[in-house]
Amino acid sequence: MKKYGQADVMCAVIHMFLAQLDLLTEEQKKEIESMSIAEITGQYPSAAQWEIER
Repeated sequence: MKKYGQADVMCAVIHMFLAQLDLLTEEQKKEIESMSIAEITGQYPSAAQWEIER
């Protein structure tokens, strides 16, 4: 996978995974998703960031 939009794809996958997970409350899902997005966007560029930096 190219770096272009890599963060966007990973964040979408996490969102879809958590949406299907019935073991957690909505609040827990939001917290996990928020922490995951923060970590992912800190390591990989989103499509918008990639365009700006280019």
